[in-house]
Amino acid sequence: MIARLHPLLVHLPIGILLLAFGLECLSRWGRRHDLQAAIRLSLAAGVLSALAAAGTGWLLGQHGGYETDLLQRHQWLGLATAGLAVLSWWGQGRSWYFPAFAATIGLLVLAGHYGGSLTHGDRYLFEKEESATEQTTTTLTAPGPETPVFSGLIQPILQQKCYACHNANKHKGELRLDSPEGIVKGGKNGKVIEPGQPKNSPLLSRLHLPATDDKHMPPAGKPQLSDTEIRLLEWWIEQGADMQATLATLPLPAALEAAFQKVDQNPVFANPMEAPEVAAVQRLKSLFVSVQSMGAGSPWLAVSFAGLPHPSADHWKALRTIAAQTIDLDLSHTDAPASVLADCPQVIRLNLAYTPLDDAAGPALGGLRYLETLNLTGTRVTEKIVASLEQLPLLKRLYLWQTAVPPAAMARLQQAHPQLRIEAGAQVADSVQLALRAPKLLFGRTFFEDTLQVRLDYPAFKGVSLYYTTDEAASPTVQSAVYKDRIELRQTGHVRAFAAKEGWLNSPVVDALFVKKQVTPAAASLAAPASPKYPALGATSLIDGKIADAQGADTWLGYEGEHLRATLDMGRTMPVHKVFVHCLENNVAWIFKPASIQVETSLDGKIFRPAAERSLAANTAMGEPKTHLLDCALAQATSARFVRVTVKSLLKNPSWHPSKGQKCWIFVDEMLVE
Repeated sequence: MIARLHPLLVHLPIGILLLAFGLECLSRWGRRHDLQAAIRLSLAAGVLSALAAAGTGWLLGQHGGYETDLLQRHQWLGLATAGLAVLSWWGQGRSWYFPAFAATIGLLVLAGHYGGSLTHGDRYLFEKEESATEQTTTTLTAPGPETPVFSGLIQPILQQKCYACHNANKHKGELRLDSPEGIVKGGKNGKVIEPGQPKNSPLLSRLHLPATDDKHMPPAGKPQLSDTEIRLLEWWIEQGADMQATLATLPLPAALEAAFQKVDQNPVFANPMEAPEVAAVQRLKSLFVSVQSMGAGSPWLAVSFAGLPHPSADHWKALRTIAAQTIDLDLSHTDAPASVLADCPQVIRLNLAYTPLDDAAGPALGGLRYLETLNLTGTRVTEKIVASLEQLPLLKRLYLWQTAVPPAAMARLQQAHPQLRIEAGAQVADSVQLALRAPKLLFGRTFFEDTLQVRLDYPAFKGVSLYYTTDEAASPTVQSAVYKDRIELRQTGHVRAFAAKEGWLNSPVVDALFVKKQVTPAAASLAAPASPKYPALGATSLIDGKIADAQGADTWLGYEGEHLRATLDMGRTMPVHKVFVHCLENNVAWIFKPASIQVETSLDGKIFRPAAERSLAANTAMGEPKTHLLDCALAQATSARFVRVTVKSLLKNPSWHPSKGQKCWIFVDEMLVE
């Protein structure tokens, strides 16, 4: 039982050790010394999982059924990997630690390669694409009189469902099913087929056992044979298990041929179709529409309008040029008209979620006779659409979430099409209110000089309205301004917004501060230089207008275990109302938002007087990386030429942090005075 855990456990050391090695490389060459705690933890976890995988693998190997040479290589390399991983963990801090760790990864890759060869064949990794295609494209579709019974019909079933355990490298029960000779020879318990006697053939007996039986084949969790595939094997054995016959000499019985056609591919593929014109495909792509081929040499296409809520007439004109070849069409979250459906009569999969589609589109939908999957989520269809859907003979999957189609109509449709699976979403009690997700604020900069446009992004959801305010002192309510297409700022503003819908809980409020830059300081100076690791351009970086939204940018001034104090020379005496500080937070990398901001003012640059202070709430748990534009307002306007800003750090990681007590960082890249 324990040995069977090996296929599960073997993947853990691969992922964990590769993660630990990647972190180690980043720490060494990316100067990320804050990663040491994560490296130690992941390396320890990798060692434990490697030992568990090696132990269970050794036990599994004793069961037999594997090619001996490959098994020996995999086993010894796995044990060596586990041993070297232990040595690497023990050698942390020593000069030979990194070479040992690198060697561990090398052995890990080799052990994994031979493990894959055991289960997939020794040519699996480097097998030519043409060979792999020949094997996987042999299907059970459209057999003709010249189709070989064994290689054309029987062998593909064995290849897809049996080869994984019974091949040249892995032959459980000493049985190989990857060649006629292996099938005739059988395994350690004797023959697996008795020509002319399907009931006495162990191969079929194992297929008919309950799935919970240990002797059932294929094992639980592996792809199972369909009823048609089992009936095909039974017929072949009953006819003598001839390896050379064709369907001309051994025709399929009528009942099996009918079942055969039932599981065949969609009849649309039998329609003669020319490849689409390259220029037509490129035209649609130039309009930012995704167009994908359904396979090499195939004329069929998958087309997606994702990210284009308002396609133009040019889009629909370009689609018509390849509509005949389009079998997979995604129009979700667009304002596509129903007339588009008539242009794509051969579509198999159609996504119309969150479009303005209503019952008037019924006739167009009813004409899509090849349709197998249809998504009508969030549309305005009602019970009337059911009559049109009943006309779709091949429909297998239907999505009716957030529509007005009643359960009784769905049940009627299900009764008419027993093979149809209808997804209508979970039924929630009327007394339960669900919360909307928050909208996203889209903008280019937080500082601007003239005007700034801010947009709100929210998926198309019927009945949802977005409300916002730009006033620092006001929180948005359903009486606030309703968002239409953009928010235009001409002055400094604090944008706050949320989503609301009747019967739902309001979304959380999202907010961002945007500052109109009215004056640029003439000069800046630092009381102490930033860390040599993150020096940016020194004090100049605080007033050059360049800001970043991620840690890797070179605009950040980083201070480790220290406060930042900067003096801004405005160049002239002017009234000061507020100071802004743009900073970074990334708790994982030991970077925290400031504990507080203090502002002092001076007329001569020598005598400074306290003017304002703002304390910031400390985090109590790990948060996502983000940037902050923090403001510190003066109680009243003060005339000053010099403004001294102190950005106070926590100095050390807080007690909840995995590396508590270690020096932490503050990152600042811009200061602005208003």
